[in-house]
Amino acid sequence: MAVSGPKVTSLEAFEASLGGVRSVALGGMLLENRPSALVRALLRSGVSGLFLTSAPAASWDADVLIGAGRVSRVRIPHISLAGIGLAPAARHAEGSAGVEYEPCDEALLLGGFLAANHRAPVQPLDHLGVNDLVEGNPLVREVGGFRGVGPLTVDVAFLHAPVGDPAGNLVHAGSRWADVLIARAAKRVVVQVDRLVPRAEQVGTVSIPGYLVDEIVEVPFGAHPLGSVGGYVADLDHLGRYAEQVRAGGFAEYLADNCQISHEDYLDRVGDTVLAGLVAEAAA
Repeated sequence: MAVSGPKVTSLEAFEASLGGVRSVALGGMLLENRPSALVRALLRSGVSGLFLTSAPAASWDADVLIGAGRVSRVRIPHISLAGIGLAPAARHAEGSAGVEYEPCDEALLLGGFLAANHRAPVQPLDHLGVNDLVEGNPLVREVGGFRGVGPLTVDVAFLHAPVGDPAGNLVHAGSRWADVLIARAAKRVVVQVDRLVPRAEQVGTVSIPGYLVDEIVEVPFGAHPLGSVGGYVADLDHLGRYAEQVRAGGFAEYLADNCQISHEDYLDRVGDTVLAGLVAEAAA
């Protein structure tokens, strides 16, 4: 039986609502709990010229947005496919005329989210020291004798959680990483969940409260090709093929085959056998 509510939406409705979006933050961490289905919808929407930020370590989701030419400015300290290697599309785009990479580390990134959370003009950061990343960095500012970073706000935050309810309450099987900070720094928060239930607290402890969430969409295996903690692991075979295809000049073909199709068609393309194997590996 489908679960409905005022915050429950569909991928199609979400995709149609993205016309005015100019800045996006991606939740999760590296290969876990990344909002891949929302990113594919963003790609299908045609929105471009984006400012893109994320938790300190981003992955495939940031890489495809950059590779597709949808991003003009990036504030992410690290983008990779973990053991598969560096993110191939982002690495190719670095230094190009179309993409600006803002110099930042984890402290400067999370400090920006904290300043936005506190509605403060600056988040003081101790022990910045003197180094090439700090000196002359436009992100570093001094206010009232404090040295730190200004607020980092975005139009929309994309998050992933294994379970959620119609009120937007989320349940994580493990860490929330920087998702709460990101949610509080966004004007709009959209969450994809693998499973939508009538009441989240009946499944587990609420990890992110619904008052921080504006919209929620049920997307089984929505994090694929990345993982959903407690549900399924990242598809390393898929990520390896992706990296090889991008390095061989086949990014446009990958995009057409895997991102410009519906979520249902995408899961059919991945295959039930592969998905079942990822679930089994997470449970092992």
